[in-house]
Amino acid sequence: MKHLTFLTLTVLFFQLPIYPQPSVPDSIRLTAIGAPWDVVIEGDMLDIKNVGTKADGSYFLLFPSKTELNISFYIEPAAKCKTSEQCRDFVLNAGNPAWGKFEGLTKSNFGDFSYFEFFRPEVQGRPLKMQDMYAQYVDKGYWVDLHISKVLYKKADKALFEKLLTSVKFVPKSRPTDFDKFIEPVTKVAEDWLGVWGAKKCKESYNSLTSISREAIKENQWVEYCTAANENLGKLRSRNLIATTTTRSLPGKPGISGAAFRFQSEFENRSGVEFISFTQEKDGNWTVSNYLVQ
Repeated sequence: MKHLTFLTLTVLFFQLPIYPQPSVPDSIRLTAIGAPWDVVIEGDMLDIKNVGTKADGSYFLLFPSKTELNISFYIEPAAKCKTSEQCRDFVLNAGNPAWGKFEGLTKSNFGDFSYFEFFRPEVQGRPLKMQDMYAQYVDKGYWVDLHISKVLYKKADKALFEKLLTSVKFVPKSRPTDFDKFIEPVTKVAEDWLGVWGAKKCKESYNSLTSISREAIKENQWVEYCTAANENLGKLRSRNLIATTTTRSLPGKPGISGAAFRFQSEFENRSGVEFISFTQEKDGNWTVSNYLVQ
């Protein structure tokens, strides 16, 4: 077995024993390496579907578990605009050929965001009836470009857009929070386990996996995967945490608490986004359930 597929690893993450852990918050935290703050979204309505990175910025595609919104975040230096309104107008004036024909263009402000939105009866010849909102936020030299859209849009759906904007907070990295205390033991588990993995101690990294993962993957399969992955990546050069998710109850598994980190990492042979997920055991301790480099 040369590698484990993303689907296999995802299945492992969701097949965990059921233990109530009310202390785990439902939260997503997103950032870029140089950004002075984290984008924090509280609530159980979102998960991260895809991550992209560049030297000074990050991109996140979010997956809504309870709505039909399409949501993406860009976080990068505010090089071409200095205020939220300037960035809003910059995005609007730059345009996008993919928009095609639209109607009902409006510009306004909502909380910390400046935004514009419009309606597209058709998208690439299909009658999708899509509403698009582009919302911008700027602070301390970095900006967020948030895109929200929904097909088969109705006026009542405007509340979904506003609820998402209301749920977004910007928390300075320099300010300790209760969440930092909560996530500290998970971070320690990640650091220890990744040290074992990076030292090519493949059997030891396997033995540290949560029991359900070890039941699903044989040791020899994991060792082969671990060995090949380390050879392909080479030595670690840098690792920066850019996304954290914590989940009180995973979808379809009430009472199963979990967490996941995504790191923007540079290895000797290539760069990538490291994904590592965790589960909280019955005794309250955290263990690693999955790992892969995307």
